[in-house]
Amino acid sequence: MRWIPVAALAALMALGCDTALPQGNAATQPPAGRVELVEASGIAVRGGGTVAIVGGDETSDRLWAVSLDHPDARWELVFPPGTPTLDDVEDLAAWGEHGVLVTCSQSRTKPREKSRPQRDRLALVTLSPDALRIARVRVYNGLRDRLLRHLAACGGDLFEEPAAIAANGPNRGGLNVEGLAAWKGQLLIGLRSPTAKGGAVVIPVKEPDKLFQGGGPAAPDFGKPLVLPTKPREGIRGMAPAGDSVLVLLGDQADAKDTAFRLVRWDPEKNTLQELQVPGFKDIANPEGIALDPQGRLLVVQDDKQPKPGKVLFRLDLPSAK
Repeated sequence: MRWIPVAALAALMALGCDTALPQGNAATQPPAGRVELVEASGIAVRGGGTVAIVGGDETSDRLWAVSLDHPDARWELVFPPGTPTLDDVEDLAAWGEHGVLVTCSQSRTKPREKSRPQRDRLALVTLSPDALRIARVRVYNGLRDRLLRHLAACGGDLFEEPAAIAANGPNRGGLNVEGLAAWKGQLLIGLRSPTAKGGAVVIPVKEPDKLFQGGGPAAPDFGKPLVLPTKPREGIRGMAPAGDSVLVLLGDQADAKDTAFRLVRWDPEKNTLQELQVPGFKDIANPEGIALDPQGRLLVVQDDKQPKPGKVLFRLDLPSAK
C-alpha cells in the first residue's frame, strides 16, 4: 500500500484567491489579513465525517476546514468578534455531535520562557452540522495553573525535576500540552513535556462540558495521571480515539534534531502499547496531529515552517487492530 496525500495544499496556501466552498454554502470572499496554513498542529473530523477541521500556529482567531470528499474545497472558520485569542494551538478533539475542543500549548514561550495567558486556554467550538460555519465559541481560561496544581498534588513521585514543570519552557521540562482526545465520555490531555520517570503522561478530565457552562469558572475534574510505557524522553505529539483504544503520536519531548516519530495504539485500560507500521508515515517530516476518517484511514497534519512544505495534510492506510 502507498500513502495518499490529500490534494488540498495548492488551495490551502493560495493567498488572495476566492474561498472555494462546497455547493449549498453562500460564497464569500476570504477575510482581510488572511494567513497561510503551514504550521498545522491538530486535526478533527466533523460535518458528519466529511470535513477535516485543522488548527495550528496560524489559527489564533480561526480554524481551517478541508472537504474530505472534495479536497480542493477548503474554507476558513473565523471566530466571532470578541473571542479571546488562542495562542499556540496544539491539538483538536471532536466533542459531542458538532463540537471541537481546541487546546493551546499551556506552555511558556520558547526560547525566552515567558508566560502568555493566551496559551493557557481551552476552547469549545460549536460548528454547524455541515461544518461550514461556527455557531459558537466558548473559552476556558487558566487551564495551565490548574494542571500544574494537579501534577504537584499527585505527581510528585513521577518526575525527575518537578520544579521545572512550572518554571521552565517546554525544552527544559516545562509543561507543554500537545495531545487531546475524547475517549469514552472523558477528555484525555496528552503531555509532550514533562515526561515521567516511566514514560509519557496523559491526564483524564471527567465531564469537560462543565468547564464551559455559565455561573463562573469551574475546576476541571482531573483523574489520576496515566503514564504510558514509552521510551525515555518520548512525549505525546498528537492523539486520536480509535474505538476501545487511542492512537498516540510520539516524539522527543524537546526540539531535538532528527526527532524519530512513531505511532502507537494505546489501550488505556490495560496500559499497553502496540507500535504501528503505517505505509508513508515515515515520509512525513514533522507530524503533529492525527485523526481517523469514517473509513478508518489515518489523517495526519504536518507542522512545518517556511519555505512552504509540499504537503500539510496526508491520508494514510492504517493497519487493522490485532
